[in-house]
Amino acid sequence: MKYLIISLFILISCSEPQRNNSRIEDLNNINNLTVVTLLDNLVDESSGLVFLNNDLITFNDSGGSNSLFVIDAINGEVKRIIEITNATNNDWEDITIDSEYIYIGDFGNNYGNRQDLLIYKINISDFLNTNDNTVSAEQIHFSYSDQTTFQSNPYNSNFDAESLISYNDSLYVFTKNWADRKTNIYPLPKNAGTYITSKIDSLDVNGLITAAEYSDTSNTVTLLGYNSVSPFVIELTNFNNSNFSQGLISKFPLVVPENSSIQTEGLTNKNNSYYISAEDYLGNPQVLYQISKDSLLFN
Repeated sequence: MKYLIISLFILISCSEPQRNNSRIEDLNNINNLTVVTLLDNLVDESSGLVFLNNDLITFNDSGGSNSLFVIDAINGEVKRIIEITNATNNDWEDITIDSEYIYIGDFGNNYGNRQDLLIYKINISDFLNTNDNTVSAEQIHFSYSDQTTFQSNPYNSNFDAESLISYNDSLYVFTKNWADRKTNIYPLPKNAGTYITSKIDSLDVNGLITAAEYSDTSNTVTLLGYNSVSPFVIELTNFNNSNFSQGLISKFPLVVPENSSIQTEGLTNKNNSYYISAEDYLGNPQVLYQISKDSLLFN
């Protein structure tokens, strides 16, 4: 999803404790993303990101092929392309996994008028062991219970979404709210079918959320987003069950290297670091960034 050149309203953000006793005044000296590698030209619009067996899995967003790309996490080269034979890439936006399945969120909804939102579910064993580089997917169709109109409303609704996590026995969609700059949270079963989902939580993130990740080792949900100031990550910790907003909410602005893409769309983590993919944007090529979780500081 391409960034718009827009002026975002600055809202009151969540209370954020300091990791040290001094306030960081110079944003240029903290939370600098490091370039790991440029990404292969085949994935110039990498929109979701996940690690599987030490390789990165990604895809291109709206209008791209119905394929997943296995990426070398060191040099960014495409090692394998797996086609999902019974899928269409209307607007794929995020990817997540559990112990058995890969889930792809086809729920990008910039105009707020889609009535064909769904999540593709792919068996990991089939993905890893396919002999002809093709797999088929189950489909989880859904709609939002609180969406009562489907009139086109470009970049001004609260029913766009670019973020998905697997947490315990359910999937959770985090919306990208153009209208109020919050993110709403909707649960879904992991079984194929058609569902109406109701909002269970909301976070005032003061920005637009483009990716999400859950780490079971640290019991942390991390959101990637941006506002008029910078990209950012938000860590949700110390929550119980799926009451994500009731835990500790920590927000960290990110600094993109000079002459590098600011269109950060994919997020995953490994070895205590975040990996973030950015699309080709304004002449700056698609890239994979990294930042250590321990180095993050509050502004």
